[in-house]
Amino acid sequence: MRTSIRTAILAAALVPMCGILLAPSAQADDVPSPRELLEECEDGSDWCGFHPDGPPKEVAGESHQVGTSVFNCTDGPQTMNVSWSDTDTETNSVGVSMGIDGGFAEVFKTSLQVSYSHSWAQAHTESQTTAINVPAGRVGWINRQPTLLEVSGRYELHFEDRYYDHYYWYLPFTATEPKGDAGSVTQRTRSMTSDEAKAHCGS
Repeated sequence: MRTSIRTAILAAALVPMCGILLAPSAQADDVPSPRELLEECEDGSDWCGFHPDGPPKEVAGESHQVGTSVFNCTDGPQTMNVSWSDTDTETNSVGVSMGIDGGFAEVFKTSLQVSYSHSWAQAHTESQTTAINVPAGRVGWINRQPTLLEVSGRYELHFEDRYYDHYYWYLPFTATEPKGDAGSVTQRTRSMTSDEAKAHCGS
């Protein structure tokens, strides 16, 4: 039994494939998907743990427009208010929700709490009314780039019996969560098109 376990550990450490560390001779049909492996955390595995590479680090999210565009149809500059609401949610490299109770999600959250006293956030909604300076004949809008927190590491699973021919499995895993602040909020303007002028200004 111990010889088999040592052999499986050595084989699993040799070649990375499909995001999971596998034996060199393994084929795609011979290995579980990342989702299947994570599902084994709750009931199938003998032990499941997550090892973070370090504390959560700040990363910039994707910049995008929030609220509606405003149109200045006057002959002079105008200060116009844009009310907006934007929600940031957690994401991860496997594409499964961390909002579930128990299983791999609880393992992940507990590891961060124990290692770094960090509580994982599922979502954050930011709402504001932002004043924007729009020159005559231009369109104005608000862009927001959220601040996210990223955690990388790996899951380690032990099995009492062979699972896809191995007792030990390792899965690289990266997840991001909202930091919980406004992020970077900027105002933008551009010239109106003729169609926009007709639609919003009547000329």
